[in-house]
Amino acid sequence: MEGFYEEVIGSRSFASVWYWIVFALVWTRTTHWTLGVPYEDARMGRKHGGQYQVDFETVLEINTRKTLEVFDNHNIILTALAAFFLTTIFTLGFLFRIQFMQAGFLLLFPLSLVGLLSIRLAHSLTARPLHGEELYKAYVLHRRIKQLIGAVAIMFSAFWGVGQTLYSPYAFGF
Repeated sequence: MEGFYEEVIGSRSFASVWYWIVFALVWTRTTHWTLGVPYEDARMGRKHGGQYQVDFETVLEINTRKTLEVFDNHNIILTALAAFFLTTIFTLGFLFRIQFMQAGFLLLFPLSLVGLLSIRLAHSLTARPLHGEELYKAYVLHRRIKQLIGAVAIMFSAFWGVGQTLYSPYAFGF
């Protein structure tokens, strides 16, 4: 059974196809949904207007309120836990050279930046409610920024992973 684990799952994260599948799925889902609203809803609301636009604005308003309710009531605890968790993963990964933790950090750190940007967008939408074309522009801008962060994260992780795989002591063993 140990051979199966090493061949299929493996503990060398960057050389595992499973890590890259998870990485791709996480970033695909993250860029597709903004504040809990899928991109199709924004596109349909912008294209067709009417009830599609009302639905998009209503769902976005509800999810904005829910996001801020959770974050505003628990912001200190959530921030402290996130900082502790990311610092622990960074320390284990890059100071103690545990590849699994490096892979986790390279996935979770950019996602935490996206989370902060989403909370910032929710606060700005609550402070100054937008409707119609202005709301679509804010939504699409936020989505594009998330896509940029995702692209940079994927590219950096790929380069880091190739470096880790090629320069590890076991690089030529598989």
